[in-house]
Amino acid sequence: MNRMLTLIALFGMIAGVPATAWDKAGHEIVTELAWQSLPESMPDWLRDPDVGKQLAYLSTESDRWRGQHHPCLDHINNLNHYLDIEHLTPYDLTLNTIPRFRREFLDHLAITRHEHPDRFEKYDRKRDKAYTRKTPGLLPYRIVELQWKLSASWTTLKTYELHRDLVTDDMMRYAKGTIIHTMGILSHYIADAAQPLHTTQHFNGWVGENPNRYTTSRKFHRFIDGGVIELHAITTATLTSKRRKPRKVPQADTWPAILQHIQTANDLVEPLYKLEKSGELREATGKAFIEDRLLDAADMLAAIWTIARENAVIDDFRVRQLKQAAAQQNRAAATDD
Repeated sequence: MNRMLTLIALFGMIAGVPATAWDKAGHEIVTELAWQSLPESMPDWLRDPDVGKQLAYLSTESDRWRGQHHPCLDHINNLNHYLDIEHLTPYDLTLNTIPRFRREFLDHLAITRHEHPDRFEKYDRKRDKAYTRKTPGLLPYRIVELQWKLSASWTTLKTYELHRDLVTDDMMRYAKGTIIHTMGILSHYIADAAQPLHTTQHFNGWVGENPNRYTTSRKFHRFIDGGVIELHAITTATLTSKRRKPRKVPQADTWPAILQHIQTANDLVEPLYKLEKSGELREATGKAFIEDRLLDAADMLAAIWTIARENAVIDDFRVRQLKQAAAQQNRAAATDD
């Protein structure tokens, strides 16, 4: 542990300032479209209009966490919203070769910075209040971790349903509420991953060499998040007829599909800047571009929601607990009699 703390202390700085992806309207559009696209295999209670409203509300919850303005919360929250793919290069990594586990990834970063300090800029801790600037971002880890948390919540409900005689109505209601909450939180990050500016160091205006003279405006990210959606009057209603079926994602291993979802957005970084430069971003071509990003996020979200339920199992430990609790209640009742 002491050795690892020493390695971490030797880190330099990676530039990167947290930025939101899609304003409230964008996240709600993605979530509502995904909710509308749920396959018939999903239970009817998820189709309750109130559930749809809850999911839409929860889709921006992780952005609301930023309003606390506390470094302890920012430290664990901000990095989950993006992955600046260019910043993987000094670590001899690409999007397709990053480790599967968050901690393994962070260990690799620490060791590389210790062994190759010449690759990195000098780190100024005073400029990094939340201690996030040394990491390229953790977006894919957040998505896959929430997917499996959602599966765990479905496992609880599936177990309760199988042993309904051992479970109270309140327990069923709470289990469903946990599923809804996790679905809503997960929706935010899958939408983030479809926004090209959340996959690049050029997240808020072009940085570094700029031979094509792309915009360097610090207002660019905000415009893509919400201004362009408002400009083109894009809403859930205008996209409903264009809604796609949930994409085919392997149930057993979603990691490659999650990385491809991020790569697809990253491939569109320069095309997005070209649209801004030409003025087409404000025209029909730009509208189609933004619509595609929202629709892409929605069909990926519907797929991951569905897979999370399909990966639910029966929790044998929970079953034993339920049976033990029932036996204790029966003994207590017999004693009272």
